[in-house]
Amino acid sequence: MYGQRENRIDLLRGLSLLLIFIGHAEFTFSLTFQHSRGFSDASEIFVLLAGMSSALAYYRPDAGLRLERPWKRAFRLYIVHLLLFAIMATIAAVALGVFDQSAWAVDMTDFWRDPFQHGLQALSLSYMPGNLDILPMYVVLLLFAPLAFLLHDWSKGALLGLSCLVWFIAGLGHINLPNAALEGHVWYFDPLSWQLIFVIGICLGVRMKRGQSILPYNGSVFAAAAVFAIAAIPINLAVHLGILEPPFGDLHHQLVSKTNGGPLRIVNVLAILYLAWNIPVVKTIADHPAMRLLCIAGRHSLPIFSAGVLLSFCAVVLMKINPEMPLVIQLLVLVTGCFIQLAIGRILETRKTVRTAIGSHQSSPRNVVPAMSPAE
Repeated sequence: MYGQRENRIDLLRGLSLLLIFIGHAEFTFSLTFQHSRGFSDASEIFVLLAGMSSALAYYRPDAGLRLERPWKRAFRLYIVHLLLFAIMATIAAVALGVFDQSAWAVDMTDFWRDPFQHGLQALSLSYMPGNLDILPMYVVLLLFAPLAFLLHDWSKGALLGLSCLVWFIAGLGHINLPNAALEGHVWYFDPLSWQLIFVIGICLGVRMKRGQSILPYNGSVFAAAAVFAIAAIPINLAVHLGILEPPFGDLHHQLVSKTNGGPLRIVNVLAILYLAWNIPVVKTIADHPAMRLLCIAGRHSLPIFSAGVLLSFCAVVLMKINPEMPLVIQLLVLVTGCFIQLAIGRILETRKTVRTAIGSHQSSPRNVVPAMSPAE
């Protein structure tokens, strides 16, 4: 039943945060590592879980169009995004001052070619260098969430049908929002496409909130999910390394498009979640004290993600100015970055526990003289 925390969500989200950090850091092995997990990667699982978490946090049955809480969260994400943008621009300025020409290879340094214009574009979310277009996608998805909740109450089938239609049209027509910072001049994560993964997560989260089984076990479905998820790993890796020709020819790129949330990526992430929910050992691991730090990181996803973005950007700067960095040093930077994120999560969880304990202590009755009964 809903009310007991589902550690599998926290564990998968915490693991996704660390994997996103590794992918963003642009180590010499980052891209290969990212392609070694099948057609989808940590981004899809994170957005799927974000949809589930949004439903658990904000959905109220038959409550109408309630905008305040999800839109307040969206505004907070927007402010955090601008703060990250400012910090990364400052780091880029320092890199330019210290390393001059060698630092121009870093994405964020282009901001300083025309800081006034790019600053205005950043405010309107139309200038987002690499790794800075993820939170804006969540801003758009959270603005849409109240309408998704309303449509779900009216007809879950209609919500999923409309979401699929928008995803199909956006992907087929390459309909996207403008982003002057990237080569293609569009958002790397097209929210019109990625909303489908988010909506699927919302539907699963609503079921969970109602105490219903979200992914009931079926032997045939489990076998199909396992075959697909396992087969996707060597196929995608072989294509990435050039060992294997794309199995679907020119269509393959569209089927695995990250910008447009390609269908193979969506099927892959749903297969992974289905397996995670139906393999008993995953639940055991998620509830084990040894996984506590990862679960804590998943609970504090925004600050951990923000720290990961900044740490990965620092790693990118180091890699750009020193492309021949020894593998041992890269691994040391990786371990240090992961350790810092887990440590931040531990600190935040400790502070939260202390605040909760103080609040409970202050609200408990102390030295209260009981009211006298009429008989007295």
